[in-house]
Amino acid sequence: MTFSNLGLTAAVVLLLAAPALAQDHKAPEAPAGEPKQAEPVKRITPPPSQMNGTQLPRMPSNSWFEVTDQDLGTFFGEGEANGKFVWTNPTDQAVDWSNLQGSCQCIRAVIRAGDREYQLRPKHATPLVRVSRDAQGREQTEAVAAISIQPRETGSIEVFLDMHGITGPKMATLDVHTTDPGLQHFKLRWTATGAQLFAIAPAEVQLNKMTWNEVKEFTVTVTSPLKKDFEITRMENAKAFDVKWEKKLNGELAVWTISGKYGPVGEDIAGGGVLKFWTDVNGGASFTIRVMAFVQGPLEVKPGGFLTLGMIKHGSALHKEIVFEPNDGTDLQLAGFRFEKLRGAEQSLKVSSTKDGNKLVLSFDVLDSAPKGLLKGDLVVELNHPLVKEKRILFNGYVR
Repeated sequence: MTFSNLGLTAAVVLLLAAPALAQDHKAPEAPAGEPKQAEPVKRITPPPSQMNGTQLPRMPSNSWFEVTDQDLGTFFGEGEANGKFVWTNPTDQAVDWSNLQGSCQCIRAVIRAGDREYQLRPKHATPLVRVSRDAQGREQTEAVAAISIQPRETGSIEVFLDMHGITGPKMATLDVHTTDPGLQHFKLRWTATGAQLFAIAPAEVQLNKMTWNEVKEFTVTVTSPLKKDFEITRMENAKAFDVKWEKKLNGELAVWTISGKYGPVGEDIAGGGVLKFWTDVNGGASFTIRVMAFVQGPLEVKPGGFLTLGMIKHGSALHKEIVFEPNDGTDLQLAGFRFEKLRGAEQSLKVSSTKDGNKLVLSFDVLDSAPKGLLKGDLVVELNHPLVKEKRILFNGYVR
C-alpha cells in the first residue's frame, strides 16, 4: 500500500469512529415515549463554617487572629452576650494599635496585652483607657490614644453585646488601625440572636378612654417557645387591677389565659399599668404585660393645680377664677377652704364661689390693699365630692 492510500484509509476510520467518540459526551437519550428530564438547578449554600446569625459570609482569619468573626449564641430577652478573640503579634517589631472604633451596638471591649488591660468604651468621652488597680484593688483608668503591642506578644479582646429585649439578630464590629505593614487594619465582628422566651398576645393591651369609676376587662394569652409546659408562680401586686390566670394544654404546649379587670381607679392613679408575672422557666424568668388606658379622672380643674398671679401693681386688685368640673354627675359644692404655707397677708386675699350647672367656679381675688412683697402659698379647697374631698391649688405672685 502506498503512503497516500494509507492516509486515505486512516481518514475513513476516523470518520466512522467520530459518532462513537461523540457519544461519550452526550447525555443519554430518554427512552421512546418518555419526556426528556430537564437538568436540575444547582443551589450553592455556604457551609455552616462560613455563616453566622445574620446570614453574612464569615470573615477570614489574618496574620494576627485565627478567628475574626464569632456567633455568640441565642439569648432569650435578657443578659449580655460576650466572646473572646485571641491574637498574637507575628512580627519581631513593636506594633501600635490606634483609632479603635466600636460600632454603635458595641457596649465595650476589654483588650488584654500581656499583663496590661485596656477598655474601649465607645459611648464615653474618653473611649480608650488603660485600666490599673491601686494597692487596695480599686480600679483606676487613664485615657490613652493607642495600645503598644510588644514583639511576639499575645493577648485577647473580649467583646460584649446587650441582648435585653432583643428579638432577632444583633451585630457589632470593632475596627483597629495598626503600624504593622502586613496588616494595617483589621476588623472583628460578633453577632448574637435574641429569641422569645415568652410569646404574649396581644403584645400590649389597649383599653383606650375610660372614666375613673368604670371597669374594663381584658384577656391575654401567654406561651413559651423555650419550654412548652411551664408554670406561672406568682404576680406582683398591681393597684386597680383584678387578675386571674388559668393554664390549658394544647397537646404538649401550655397556654396560659390571663383574665383581668381594670378599674375603678383612684383620683391620683395614672391610666393603665404594668403587670409582672414570675415563672419556673430558666430558673424563675418573668414577663410583663403592659395595659394602656386613658383615664378621665373624677374631677377636672382648670387652669390646673398651679395659679400664676404674676406681677401685681401695688394698689391695684387682681381677679382669677378656678373651675372645678366633675365627670361623674356630682353636683359639686364648696365645703370650705383654708390657706397653708402662706407668704403674704391673708387679709389681702378673698375667696368666694358660684355655680355653673354642676360646675363649681371659685373666685380668687387679691385686694388692692395687698402690701408689697411676695405673695405665695397653697389654697386647699374642700369639696363635697364622694372621692375627691379636697384639692390643693398652689399660687405665686409678687406685689410691687
